[in-house]
Amino acid sequence: MKVLFVTQYGMLAASSRTRVFQYLPYLQRNGIHTRQITVLPDSRIAGSQILVTSNCWSKLTYYLWASYRTLICGLQAWWNARSSDLIFVQKVIFPLPVRWLLWWRRPPMAFDFDDAVFSSEVRRPNWLSAWKQRRNAIGLPAMLRLADRVIVENDYTARYALRYCDGVSIITGPVDTDRYCEAANGRAAAGEVVLGWIGSASTQSYLNLIREPLARIGRRFDNVRLRLVGAEPTEMDGIPVEFMAWSLEEEVGQLRSFDVGLMPVPDDSWTRGKGGYKLLQYMATGLPVVASPVGINRQIVSDGKNGFWACSPDEWERCLSRLIEDPRLRREMGRQGRAAIEKRYALKSSCHLLLMILREMAHGRRGEQSCNS
Repeated sequence: MKVLFVTQYGMLAASSRTRVFQYLPYLQRNGIHTRQITVLPDSRIAGSQILVTSNCWSKLTYYLWASYRTLICGLQAWWNARSSDLIFVQKVIFPLPVRWLLWWRRPPMAFDFDDAVFSSEVRRPNWLSAWKQRRNAIGLPAMLRLADRVIVENDYTARYALRYCDGVSIITGPVDTDRYCEAANGRAAAGEVVLGWIGSASTQSYLNLIREPLARIGRRFDNVRLRLVGAEPTEMDGIPVEFMAWSLEEEVGQLRSFDVGLMPVPDDSWTRGKGGYKLLQYMATGLPVVASPVGINRQIVSDGKNGFWACSPDEWERCLSRLIEDPRLRREMGRQGRAAIEKRYALKSSCHLLLMILREMAHGRRGEQSCNS
């Protein structure tokens, strides 16, 4: 079976890496011939991190280039559909001419999206973010109508997808539990407790939700530090902070240097669509977590067993204090978190599920062709 994958980004972007690229070796070992078209390559990934609210004209330049790339790659996908059994489109919203061509040819197509792209992550919208949201409001339903199967990360995005496509599957994450695992030599230095967060400029603002409890923690405990991976350096009062540049090669080691994983998020239409990937990474490396109970976070974290839910500043301070003061609790929650990831969110299980979906789609289309011949 030949499958053409069209990815929004390259390997450096978590969405394309987790939703496509990490599956490819398994699929290839199981008889799937894969080809990839990447719309926005790794060499230009910095453009995706430009904040539309702070650098509007640079973001506009990036959007224009991205629109051009989407058109060209969409035409390539349409042309190569003739020699493929399936097209798997990862979060790419093709422009109208490409959608029309695909509708005319009707190749079997799976569409995967891992965020609430029908909403917006921008809290103070401007004309450019409003344009993008209007484009997605039209383009995403059109892509879902084209698809024979839609793959999403949680129930919230699944409910949206079911408005436009009958075949919807949920695959959360997944996380490679062979790669993401606890270090053999344990965690941070004795006596020191590292509160860790991993992310990017687009999600860094969520840390503002816990500035106050972190400052209180810093004043109460002189052995605690905050380590931020992938964040731009910024002032964090009251607590020692270390900023680390993210890299794919160093990511697992950076996670292993944490003692507690943090995932604060606001509760809105964008964050309810998130897949909780930070939590999967933290827990796979044996970390206890403290998270906002928003969207799928409530399913991933069992409150009081492998981590804590925290809503208010007081709850964040109370949960973090318990973990800081009790190394045994950290170890036990980390152990239970790792077990939960292996059971429900491991790449090994998701690989098998995706393979079954692709084979089912190809078999169904061949069956239709046989009936019509």
